[in-house]
Amino acid sequence: MTSAPTTTMPAPRKHLLDVLRFGAAFAVVVYHFTATPTASTYWGTDVTALFDGINQVTRYGWLAVEAFFVISGFAILWSSQGRTVAQFTGSRAGRLYPALWACVLVTALLQSVWTGGRELSVGDTLLNLTMAPDVFGAELSQVVYWTLLVELKFYVLVGLLMLLGPLTRGRVLTLALAWPAAGMLVRGFGYPEVAEHLVVRHSVYFGIGMILFLLWQDVSARREAEPDGTRRALAVDAGALALLLVLAGDRVTTSSEHAAALQGVPVHAGVAVVVLLAVVGAVWLAVQPGATVREPHLAALCVLAGALTYPLYLVHTQFGWAVTEALAGQGVNAWAVLVAATTVSLVLAAAIHYAVERPFSTRLRRAVTRRLTPGPTRPSRPVAPDDRAAQGHDAHAVRSQDVVAQAQQARVAA
Repeated sequence: MTSAPTTTMPAPRKHLLDVLRFGAAFAVVVYHFTATPTASTYWGTDVTALFDGINQVTRYGWLAVEAFFVISGFAILWSSQGRTVAQFTGSRAGRLYPALWACVLVTALLQSVWTGGRELSVGDTLLNLTMAPDVFGAELSQVVYWTLLVELKFYVLVGLLMLLGPLTRGRVLTLALAWPAAGMLVRGFGYPEVAEHLVVRHSVYFGIGMILFLLWQDVSARREAEPDGTRRALAVDAGALALLLVLAGDRVTTSSEHAAALQGVPVHAGVAVVVLLAVVGAVWLAVQPGATVREPHLAALCVLAGALTYPLYLVHTQFGWAVTEALAGQGVNAWAVLVAATTVSLVLAAAIHYAVERPFSTRLRRAVTRRLTPGPTRPSRPVAPDDRAAQGHDAHAVRSQDVVAQAQQARVAA
């Protein structure tokens, strides 16, 4: 074990991680508007021909979801450090549910007046509020909501791991490697449905993010001249990352075939693998010490981009397609329609962020944390007003083999 850090000063916010998250969300938006068969329905023509130029790029936009999972693997471990299970659960609830509830409700309003959208029953709409409508066989309010259950399963696994004790390196490595391995074994033994419940198709991306987090810690520890044990830790990190990248490359190759069949255009596996590697490299670069924007106005813009990522992701498909159908049907220029659909999605995302997330996320986080904290005991430290680590905000940079215990020791020492 390495020694505990001697300071609890927060690490600089990772502004480029904010930008990367927003870029991934924007890629999903453009993918849904210019590359999917559903989009062709609302445009009234084949989007692969209508947007032939940019479609050569946007047809790979589905990889942005994999990027989100990689970022989540890193950010969730970061946000869990120094927190109890109650605090971790509260942070996730406060971060995710207010925006989701708002998006589901405004989407239901749209669907009540727009005949071209999804026609959900009241029951299905209410089940979408749980973040796990798939479990109940309900129709999704928006097509992207399937990823929410995948994320939720990851949070549950991390929460269960926290119940066992501190998130040691060994436990994190075990989760990162054993999760995809278990899924593949289950599938190999002829239980594909169970493998789907284990989200084996996506677990490798979370694993990559988790290993990047450990690697980030160990590189930081070595940079700060901590004991030579970091050399062995770095070797283990590198080996685990290489293994997961191989598995992810195989996964992306298979997904490329599915994407090509869905879109009816060539989706080259080699290009997809390169994009995946570029995503992993971008995440790594985004969390380096120099990845901080110091110009105040530009930094504020990065923060806003990170804040809009989640509501933009949640709200864009139904509203964007409604705008597309309305304007394209009137013969409006395709590029003007695309700009209008994207702008409406961004404006709605901003409205949800300012009107719902900012006033209610902190309240829900604190309420859930208090509810789950046993007896009169209060959290060991105040709950942050926003989920800083998950959005790339300041967080305690714990540079040890024990992600949680060392941070707590440092606070006591201070």
